[in-house]
Amino acid sequence: MSPRLATLVDRRAALVALMREAALDRLLLIGNGHHMIDLGNPVAHMTGYRSVGPALLVIERDGRQRLMVDVDEADAVAELEGVECALTRDIRKEAGRFIGGGAIGVVGQSDAPLPLAKAILAAADGRSLDGAFYTLTASKTETEIAAARRATEIAEKGYAYLLDTVRPGVRECDLAIDVNLFMRGLGANDSFLMLNCGPRQDAVMPSTERAIAKGDLLLCELSPSVEGQFTQICRTVSIGPAQAEARDKYPLLATAMHKAINIVKPGARLGDVCLAIDDDLSSAGYARYSRPPFIRRRGHGLGGGSTAPGDVAVDNDAILTAGMLFMVHPNQFLPETGYMMCGEPVLVTDSGFEILSAKTAALAVTEA
Repeated sequence: MSPRLATLVDRRAALVALMREAALDRLLLIGNGHHMIDLGNPVAHMTGYRSVGPALLVIERDGRQRLMVDVDEADAVAELEGVECALTRDIRKEAGRFIGGGAIGVVGQSDAPLPLAKAILAAADGRSLDGAFYTLTASKTETEIAAARRATEIAEKGYAYLLDTVRPGVRECDLAIDVNLFMRGLGANDSFLMLNCGPRQDAVMPSTERAIAKGDLLLCELSPSVEGQFTQICRTVSIGPAQAEARDKYPLLATAMHKAINIVKPGARLGDVCLAIDDDLSSAGYARYSRPPFIRRRGHGLGGGSTAPGDVAVDNDAILTAGMLFMVHPNQFLPETGYMMCGEPVLVTDSGFEILSAKTAALAVTEA
């Protein structure tokens, strides 16, 4: 079971111990410049710095950290604490010299831009340590947890703003932009938002120019980031009075979600969280719709540095430890209603769990 690592210093110390145990001279972390809710970035995970382009971080066996980024990022990394920074105009050309020789572990090779990945392969015969890296550093630091709490507050305020402003005739894309800008104004440094409407839908999708209409179900996934740490809430809104089927069936999703969250605690298997949702909806007669192609996962880890413990899926054997943060969302297609959404960010605590959102999902109804 992974230890609780409360700070970046703790995280680095754990990796140094791993390197010594594995007889490695250094660890190479490759950042591709992408910072997304369900993708990991090992450089951001270890430094808190979100590079604009590809970046290389070397952690030496003595704990020293060396970072290489493009020269245009000089101002951004100038005050980065505990990291020696090197600037370059061509990271691919400089990679071999910067990395150095010896026994090397590598994280992020598969996500690196192809030319950089080829240059690293030619310069260093490293051993992939992605699995060990993300397992060992799966818990969020206290700073990341605080950022997730703030991001969740912003998501809930963004949702309240959406409910206050959505009206028939407004285009999906205009509402999405408006909500995104509102959350940015509250302090979100980034936001991943899915929002679409219709009387019956197969899935949540990116917004279009379609005008929202009375009788629609609005699906939304609000995912703001604070200081690089994403969170998410999933909600369903009836535009005007809700159809009887939606009123009757939505509580099935909410009940299944809470049953799943209630088994979250240190030592629990993440796959069993998914099974709790699947079993509950299957017992209600929806076994066919609780597996592919209708559903792939019931949640996911929350980036941007690490998405551990990964997808809330039946085959995920990750064991939960205190400090892990992930989404639980039994978003579901039902034949009577189409797709509906329901989901909360959940933090594993020392004795169980904490739902970060102040108010959990329920079917909302707006005036038409």
